[in-house]
Amino acid sequence: MSAALISFNPQLTTSPQDTFILESQGYIQGIELDNQPSRIQMEQGSLVATATRTVFGGMMVNQLIPTGNALGNPLQIATAQENDFGFVVFSRAYNMIIIPGNSVPLSAPGMSCMYYPNGKWARIPVQCSAALATALEGGLVGQTVYWDFTNQVLTNTGTTALPCRIKGFNSNSMVVSYNATTGAATWTTGTCAIIEF
Repeated sequence: MSAALISFNPQLTTSPQDTFILESQGYIQGIELDNQPSRIQMEQGSLVATATRTVFGGMMVNQLIPTGNALGNPLQIATAQENDFGFVVFSRAYNMIIIPGNSVPLSAPGMSCMYYPNGKWARIPVQCSAALATALEGGLVGQTVYWDFTNQVLTNTGTTALPCRIKGFNSNSMVVSYNATTGAATWTTGTCAIIEF
C-alpha cells in the first residue's frame, strides 16, 4: 500500500497535554548517577538507635564496627570526617518511610538505609552551598571542598578537605530542605554538586 493513500499518520506518538516533560535538567539529591561498577558496591547499614535525627539521601555518615550478628555496619550521622565515611542514598532504600508532613523518604534511628562507602567511586548528587556553586563554575574537577556537618551540605570552607572529585553541578536540582526544629524534610529547588569518591 502506498503511503500516499493513507490520509493520517497511524503511528504518530501523542500524549495528553502536560503529561510528559519535554525538557528537564538538574539532579535529585541522594540518587546516584548510574555507574555499574560502583552500583554493585552499595551497602546497607542501620542508623544507630542513639541518633538524634533521621537521615535521608545525600547525608554523610560514618561506619561503625558491628556487634553480634548485625546486618551491615551500624551508621552514625557524621559530625567529623573519618576515613570510613559514606553517603546515604535513596536507591533501593525500600524501607525508608515518608512521615506525615514530609515529602522526603527518611530512615529513623534503628532503621536500615543504603549507602556508598568511601573508595567505591560512586557519583552522588549532594546539596552544596551557594558560595561553592559560584566557585565551581569553570573550576577544576579536583578542587578542594569541605563538608558542613551541621547543615549536611558541601561547601568551600572548612578544616578537613573531603577526598572527592567534583564531576558537575546544577542549580536547578531537587534538594532536601530540613527543619532542625520540627524535623520536617521537604523537597525544594536548589544546587546539587556531583561528588565522586
